[in-house]
Amino acid sequence: MRCLPLLLLLGATLGAQEPIQFDPGDFNARKTQARAALDQGQPAAALKLAQPLAKQAPDDYELGYTVAKALRLLGRLPEAETQTQWLLDLRPELPGGRWEAALLREHFADLTGAADLLSQVYRATPSTRPELRIPLLQDLVRVFTKLQLPADAAQLQQELQKLQKANPTHATPPPAPAQRPHA
Repeated sequence: MRCLPLLLLLGATLGAQEPIQFDPGDFNARKTQARAALDQGQPAAALKLAQPLAKQAPDDYELGYTVAKALRLLGRLPEAETQTQWLLDLRPELPGGRWEAALLREHFADLTGAADLLSQVYRATPSTRPELRIPLLQDLVRVFTKLQLPADAAQLQQELQKLQKANPTHATPPPAPAQRPHA
């Protein structure tokens, strides 16, 4: 998350009504703009911004993640699978690729595979990151419910509620699966 300080710096601006203006020659600013578009529920705009940048920096994990997630959100699933596999190959230790892979598996009704990957990502996510753990738990509750494992889903739901209570700034209503933040 090398761009996190820049995102924090721009935090107040991102919620504003006026669109953010970036220097078209500033690679990092354009990368941040692509991520902001994705976070604001504009996957087509994010993809349009991120794909040319990804060609300039073919080993940039963050850009690859933005492209993978945008493709999935746009329903371009074969391309999303290819991009997600690239993430897993490039940086298997980072959870973003596994989270995307889990959401793709859920889409293709491989619920056991989705639950396994989401569980791996959750275990690998530090307890100091409630902004990631909360949506991960929401995804896990949804998948375990689909797997018809109500006891497990209820246990995860209790853990989720406890985490939301302890972190009220991150306890917003669950966004649609497509709008999850990256890990």
